[in-house]
Amino acid sequence: MQGGAEGLALDSVQDQVAQGRWTIPDLVLIAFAGLVGSILGLEIETGSVVIVALAGQFLFTAGAVALVGRARQRDYRRLGFVVEGRDAMLVVLGMGLQVALAIVFLPVARLVGLETDPQVLTGEVAAIGGLYRRMAVFLLIGLIGPVLEELMFRGILIDALGARFGRRGVLFWSAAAFAAFHLTGISTVQPLESAAVLVPQLFLFGVVLAHLRISRGRLGPAIFTHAGFNLLSLLVLVLYPEIV
Repeated sequence: MQGGAEGLALDSVQDQVAQGRWTIPDLVLIAFAGLVGSILGLEIETGSVVIVALAGQFLFTAGAVALVGRARQRDYRRLGFVVEGRDAMLVVLGMGLQVALAIVFLPVARLVGLETDPQVLTGEVAAIGGLYRRMAVFLLIGLIGPVLEELMFRGILIDALGARFGRRGVLFWSAAAFAAFHLTGISTVQPLESAAVLVPQLFLFGVVLAHLRISRGRLGPAIFTHAGFNLLSLLVLVLYPEIV
């Protein structure tokens, strides 16, 4: 793989729209399908509402990627869904970014008076008990979630943006969309304060992930970096209360 040229979805602004290119409407349809899946999951009576809602969201998202791609004759190769064994090392990078961003934005959280976690899901995950339920959470949030979000934002979206923007534009707008997407799960207790802390963190993280996607020409590095970021959060949420 030389300079990430092979399989790279990003083209110059002057290029004609390639046959099989993914589009922003494709992404909107897929994101909407995921939302429907999560709502349907919430309607199911179970002791693990969070797990069922996440499973519904991810199942509908994956199904929508397959259906939209087939119905609209999109080229799946343009998504760059290639994973190599060495990518697993980037889990450490993701964990490091989680720690670094938390430290950098701690003064911001204090400045705006944030007294709760900026994401609703955090508290819900921390309350989950039982070995099997926790394993399910680690699988959903630590692995499946990163795979699907990378397909959406560093696969489909980057391919779509590559028809209109150069590298900097793609980095900026893909990261902005990634951060905005996560506002759907923001805390309702302190929404403005939570957004002030969460959005910049996720924007910077999105820039890193987009850079990895573009420079390597495939999704593997971004997937494992994203997984490391999520996994460290899960480890703290699940293990910290028991340790202390």
